[in-house]
Amino acid sequence: MSEIEKIETPSNTNGEIITIDSAEDLISIAQRRVEIVGKLMTTALKITTHRDWVNQNGNPYLVHSGAEKVARLFGISLSNIKMERMWAEDTKGKYYIYKHTGTAALPGRFDSIEALGTCSQRDAFFGRVSGELRDTSEIDETNIMKASYSNFVVNAITHLLGLRNITWDQLNEAGIDEKSVQEIKYEKDSKKAEARLSKEALETRKKLWDMCLELAAGAEKAAAAILEKYSSFKKNGNTFKVTDIKQFKTEGWIKTTYGRVKEEYEKAFGKIEEDEGQMNIEDQQ
Repeated sequence: MSEIEKIETPSNTNGEIITIDSAEDLISIAQRRVEIVGKLMTTALKITTHRDWVNQNGNPYLVHSGAEKVARLFGISLSNIKMERMWAEDTKGKYYIYKHTGTAALPGRFDSIEALGTCSQRDAFFGRVSGELRDTSEIDETNIMKASYSNFVVNAITHLLGLRNITWDQLNEAGIDEKSVQEIKYEKDSKKAEARLSKEALETRKKLWDMCLELAAGAEKAAAAILEKYSSFKKNGNTFKVTDIKQFKTEGWIKTTYGRVKEEYEKAFGKIEEDEGQMNIEDQQ
Protein backbone atom coordinates (compact mmCIF):
# COMPACT_ATOMS: atom_id res chain seq x y z
CA MET A 1 0.00 0.00 0.00
CA SER A 2 1.48 3.31 -1.05
CA GLU A 3 2.43 6.01 1.42
CA ILE A 4 0.28 9.09 1.67
CA GLU A 5 1.88 12.43 2.24
CA LYS A 6 1.16 13.91 5.64
CA ILE A 7 -2.34 15.31 5.52
CA GLU A 8 -3.72 17.66 8.11
CA THR A 9 -7.47 17.19 8.30
CA PRO A 10 -10.02 18.46 10.77
CA SER A 11 -11.36 15.59 12.89
CA ASN A 12 -14.55 17.46 13.70
CA THR A 13 -16.30 20.76 13.36
CA ASN A 14 -14.41 22.20 16.34
CA GLY A 15 -11.25 22.34 14.26
CA GLU A 16 -9.09 19.75 16.04
CA ILE A 17 -6.34 18.58 13.63
CA ILE A 18 -5.36 14.94 13.01
CA THR A 19 -2.18 14.21 11.07
CA ILE A 20 -2.41 11.15 8.82
CA ASP A 21 0.97 9.73 7.73
CA SER A 22 -0.17 6.73 5.70
CA ALA A 23 -3.10 4.81 4.29
CA GLU A 24 -2.68 2.36 7.18
CA ASP A 25 -3.27 5.22 9.64
CA LEU A 26 -6.41 6.21 7.75
CA ILE A 27 -7.76 2.65 7.82
CA SER A 28 -6.89 2.27 11.50
CA ILE A 29 -8.78 5.46 12.37
CA ALA A 30 -11.77 4.31 10.33
CA GLN A 31 -11.80 0.91 12.07
CA ARG A 32 -11.72 2.50 15.51
CA ARG A 33 -14.57 4.77 14.54
CA VAL A 34 -16.65 1.83 13.28
CA GLU A 35 -16.20 0.11 16.64
CA ILE A 36 -17.10 3.27 18.56
CA VAL A 37 -20.17 3.96 16.41
CA GLY A 38 -21.34 0.36 16.87
CA LYS A 39 -21.07 0.59 20.65
CA LEU A 40 -22.74 3.98 20.65
CA MET A 41 -25.69 2.65 18.63
CA THR A 42 -26.09 -0.43 20.84
CA THR A 43 -26.04 1.70 23.99
CA ALA A 44 -28.57 4.13 22.54
CA LEU A 45 -31.02 1.38 21.55
CA LYS A 46 -30.83 -0.34 24.94
CA ILE A 47 -32.04 2.75 26.80
CA THR A 48 -35.28 2.77 24.77
CA THR A 49 -38.36 0.60 25.26
CA HIS A 50 -41.07 -0.63 22.89
CA ARG A 51 -43.08 2.51 23.71
CA ASP A 52 -40.33 4.66 22.19
CA TRP A 53 -40.81 3.12 18.75
CA VAL A 54 -43.61 2.76 16.21
CA ASN A 55 -43.97 0.35 13.34
CA GLN A 56 -44.47 2.68 10.39
CA ASN A 57 -45.35 0.76 7.24
CA GLY A 58 -43.23 -2.18 8.39
CA ASN A 59 -40.18 -0.22 9.54
CA PRO A 60 -39.17 0.82 13.09
CA TYR A 61 -39.26 4.56 13.71
CA LEU A 62 -37.96 6.27 16.86
CA VAL A 63 -40.46 8.70 18.41
CA HIS A 64 -39.93 11.85 20.47
CA SER A 65 -39.85 10.08 23.86
CA GLY A 66 -37.08 7.76 22.71
CA ALA A 67 -35.06 10.58 21.17
CA GLU A 68 -35.23 12.50 24.47
CA LYS A 69 -33.95 9.48 26.41
CA VAL A 70 -31.01 9.07 24.04
CA ALA A 71 -30.26 12.80 24.17
CA ARG A 72 -30.11 12.76 27.98
CA LEU A 73 -27.94 9.64 27.97
CA PHE A 74 -25.26 11.20 25.76
CA GLY A 75 -25.64 14.78 26.96
CA ILE A 76 -26.76 16.00 23.55
CA SER A 77 -27.71 19.67 23.42
CA LEU A 78 -30.18 21.31 21.05
CA SER A 79 -29.61 25.00 20.41
CA ASN A 80 -30.42 27.87 18.04
CA ILE A 81 -33.91 26.43 17.57
CA LYS A 82 -36.08 28.49 15.24
CA MET A 83 -39.69 27.98 14.17
CA GLU A 84 -41.21 29.24 10.93
CA ARG A 85 -44.75 29.04 9.55
CA MET A 86 -44.72 28.91 5.76
CA TRP A 87 -47.33 28.65 3.02
CA ALA A 88 -47.46 26.34 0.02
CA GLU A 89 -50.07 25.60 -2.63
CA ASP A 90 -51.28 22.52 -4.48
CA THR A 91 -54.31 21.65 -6.63
CA LYS A 92 -56.49 21.70 -3.49
CA GLY A 93 -55.43 25.21 -2.55
CA LYS A 94 -53.10 26.87 -0.06
CA TYR A 95 -51.91 25.14 3.10
CA TYR A 96 -49.47 25.93 5.90
CA ILE A 97 -46.24 24.20 6.89
CA TYR A 98 -44.42 24.47 10.19
CA LYS A 99 -40.64 24.22 10.07
CA HIS A 100 -38.19 23.89 12.97
CA THR A 101 -34.43 24.19 12.53
CA GLY A 102 -31.58 24.07 15.01
CA THR A 103 -28.21 22.64 16.02
CA ALA A 104 -27.61 19.30 17.75
CA ALA A 105 -24.23 18.72 19.44
CA LEU A 106 -22.51 16.13 21.59
CA PRO A 107 -20.61 17.42 24.64
CA GLY A 108 -16.90 18.26 24.41
CA ARG A 109 -15.11 18.50 21.08
CA PHE A 110 -17.38 16.25 19.05
CA ASP A 111 -19.30 17.00 15.88
CA SER A 112 -22.45 19.07 15.71
CA ILE A 113 -25.05 19.08 12.94
CA GLU A 114 -27.83 21.29 11.65
CA ALA A 115 -31.22 19.58 11.72
CA LEU A 116 -34.68 20.18 10.25
CA GLY A 117 -38.20 19.08 11.15
CA THR A 118 -41.46 19.88 9.35
CA CYS A 119 -45.16 19.10 9.45
CA SER A 120 -47.92 20.48 7.24
CA GLN A 121 -51.66 20.89 7.10
CA ARG A 122 -51.60 18.08 4.52
CA ASP A 123 -50.09 15.61 7.01
CA ALA A 124 -51.59 12.12 6.58
CA PHE A 125 -52.31 11.76 10.31
CA PHE A 126 -53.60 15.24 11.20
CA GLY A 127 -54.88 16.57 7.91
CA ARG A 128 -56.72 13.67 6.28
CA VAL A 129 -59.45 11.19 7.08
CA SER A 130 -60.47 8.33 4.78
CA GLY A 131 -58.32 9.83 2.04
CA GLU A 132 -60.10 13.17 2.14
CA LEU A 133 -58.66 16.46 3.36
CA ARG A 134 -60.05 17.63 6.68
CA ASP A 135 -61.71 21.00 6.88
CA THR A 136 -59.44 23.63 8.40
CA SER A 137 -61.81 23.94 11.36
CA GLU A 138 -61.30 20.24 12.15
CA ILE A 139 -57.51 20.53 12.43
CA ASP A 140 -55.83 21.62 15.64
CA GLU A 141 -52.98 23.75 14.30
CA THR A 142 -51.15 23.37 17.60
CA ASN A 143 -50.76 19.65 16.85
CA ILE A 144 -49.11 20.48 13.51
CA MET A 145 -46.68 22.82 15.25
CA LYS A 146 -45.85 20.26 17.95
CA ALA A 147 -45.34 17.52 15.36
CA SER A 148 -42.90 19.73 13.47
CA TYR A 149 -40.85 20.23 16.64
CA SER A 150 -40.98 16.51 17.47
CA ASN A 151 -39.77 15.67 13.96
CA PHE A 152 -36.92 18.13 14.41
CA VAL A 153 -35.84 16.52 17.70
CA VAL A 154 -36.00 12.99 16.28
CA ASN A 155 -34.15 13.96 13.09
CA ALA A 156 -31.48 15.81 15.07
CA ILE A 157 -30.74 12.93 17.46
CA THR A 158 -30.90 10.11 14.91
CA HIS A 159 -28.74 11.94 12.37
CA LEU A 160 -26.15 12.96 14.95
CA LEU A 161 -25.75 9.43 16.33
CA GLY A 162 -26.31 7.50 13.10
CA LEU A 163 -29.55 5.91 14.30
CA ARG A 164 -31.08 5.84 10.84
CA ASN A 165 -32.51 2.79 9.07
CA ILE A 166 -32.55 0.71 12.25
CA THR A 167 -33.69 -2.89 11.64
CA TRP A 168 -35.98 -5.08 13.70
CA ASP A 169 -33.03 -7.44 14.28
CA GLN A 170 -31.07 -4.60 15.88
CA LEU A 171 -34.02 -3.71 18.10
CA ASN A 172 -34.51 -7.36 19.01
CA GLU A 173 -30.87 -7.54 20.15
CA ALA A 174 -31.60 -4.50 22.33
CA GLY A 175 -34.51 -6.36 23.93
CA ILE A 176 -37.37 -4.79 21.96
CA ASP A 177 -39.81 -7.20 20.32
CA GLU A 178 -41.43 -6.08 17.06
CA LYS A 179 -44.79 -7.49 18.17
CA SER A 180 -44.87 -5.15 21.18
CA VAL A 181 -44.35 -2.00 19.07
CA GLN A 182 -47.41 0.04 18.12
CA GLU A 183 -48.21 -0.12 14.42
CA ILE A 184 -49.21 2.92 12.39
CA LYS A 185 -51.00 2.45 9.09
CA TYR A 186 -52.16 5.08 6.65
CA GLU A 187 -55.08 5.34 4.27
CA LYS A 188 -54.06 2.70 1.75
CA ASP A 189 -53.76 0.18 4.58
CA SER A 190 -57.19 1.19 5.93
CA LYS A 191 -58.69 0.47 2.53
CA LYS A 192 -57.11 -2.99 2.52
CA ALA A 193 -58.49 -3.63 6.01
CA GLU A 194 -61.96 -2.55 4.88
CA ALA A 195 -61.80 -4.94 1.94
CA ARG A 196 -61.28 -7.82 4.38
CA LEU A 197 -64.46 -7.08 6.38
CA SER A 198 -67.37 -9.47 5.94
CA LYS A 199 -70.75 -8.41 4.61
CA GLU A 200 -72.21 -8.74 8.12
CA ALA A 201 -69.47 -6.51 9.59
CA LEU A 202 -70.11 -3.85 6.96
CA GLU A 203 -73.82 -3.94 7.75
CA THR A 204 -73.11 -3.61 11.48
CA ARG A 205 -70.78 -0.72 10.74
CA LYS A 206 -73.54 1.05 8.80
CA LYS A 207 -76.00 0.54 11.67
CA LEU A 208 -73.37 1.87 14.08
CA TRP A 209 -72.91 5.06 12.07
CA ASP A 210 -76.66 5.51 11.68
CA MET A 211 -77.05 5.36 15.48
CA CYS A 212 -74.25 7.89 15.95
CA LEU A 213 -75.97 10.23 13.51
CA GLU A 214 -79.33 9.89 15.29
CA LEU A 215 -77.73 10.52 18.67
CA ALA A 216 -76.10 13.63 17.18
CA ALA A 217 -79.33 14.84 15.58
CA GLY A 218 -77.81 14.42 12.12
CA ALA A 219 -74.68 16.50 12.74
CA GLU A 220 -71.76 14.56 11.25
CA LYS A 221 -69.06 16.24 13.35
CA ALA A 222 -70.95 15.48 16.54
CA ALA A 223 -71.54 11.91 15.32
CA ALA A 224 -67.79 11.52 14.71
CA ALA A 225 -67.14 12.70 18.27
CA ILE A 226 -69.55 10.03 19.58
CA LEU A 227 -67.80 7.42 17.46
CA GLU A 228 -64.41 8.50 18.79
CA LYS A 229 -65.63 8.28 22.39
CA TYR A 230 -67.11 4.78 22.19
CA SER A 231 -64.48 3.23 19.92
CA SER A 232 -61.64 4.25 22.24
CA PHE A 233 -59.70 1.62 24.16
CA LYS A 234 -56.25 1.20 25.68
CA LYS A 235 -53.74 -1.56 25.05
CA ASN A 236 -50.07 -1.80 26.07
CA GLY A 237 -50.26 1.76 27.34
CA ASN A 238 -51.48 3.11 23.99
CA THR A 239 -54.92 4.55 23.18
CA PHE A 240 -56.70 3.46 19.99
CA LYS A 241 -59.81 5.13 18.55
CA VAL A 242 -61.41 6.10 15.26
CA THR A 243 -62.96 9.36 14.13
CA ASP A 244 -64.27 8.02 10.84
CA ILE A 245 -66.46 4.95 10.37
CA LYS A 246 -64.12 3.61 7.65
CA GLN A 247 -61.12 3.52 9.97
CA PHE A 248 -62.14 0.32 11.78
CA LYS A 249 -59.59 -2.44 11.18
CA THR A 250 -61.30 -5.49 12.66
CA GLU A 251 -64.79 -6.91 12.89
CA GLY A 252 -64.45 -7.35 16.65
CA TRP A 253 -63.72 -3.67 17.13
CA ILE A 254 -66.84 -2.81 15.12
CA LYS A 255 -69.01 -5.16 17.19
CA THR A 256 -67.72 -3.90 20.51
CA THR A 257 -68.18 -0.25 19.55
CA TYR A 258 -71.65 -1.08 18.22
CA GLY A 259 -72.56 -2.57 21.58
CA ARG A 260 -71.38 0.50 23.47
CA VAL A 261 -73.21 2.97 21.21
CA LYS A 262 -76.31 0.76 21.26
CA GLU A 263 -76.58 1.17 25.04
CA GLU A 264 -76.64 4.94 24.68
CA TYR A 265 -79.03 4.75 21.75
CA GLU A 266 -81.51 2.61 23.70
CA LYS A 267 -81.40 5.04 26.64
CA ALA A 268 -82.42 7.80 24.25
CA PHE A 269 -84.81 6.01 21.87
CA GLY A 270 -85.82 2.74 23.54
CA LYS A 271 -84.90 -0.89 22.97
CA ILE A 272 -83.87 -2.20 19.55
CA GLU A 273 -83.47 -5.77 18.37
CA GLU A 274 -80.65 -7.58 20.14
CA ASP A 275 -77.59 -8.68 18.15
CA GLU A 276 -75.41 -11.69 18.75
CA GLY A 277 -72.95 -11.63 21.62
CA GLN A 278 -70.21 -9.05 21.72
CA MET A 279 -66.53 -9.78 21.92
CA ASN A 280 -64.10 -8.32 24.43
CA ILE A 281 -62.23 -5.42 22.81
CA GLU A 282 -58.89 -6.46 24.30
CA ASP A 283 -59.22 -9.75 22.43
CA GLN A 284 -59.97 -8.08 19.13
CA GLN A 285 -56.74 -6.27 18.45
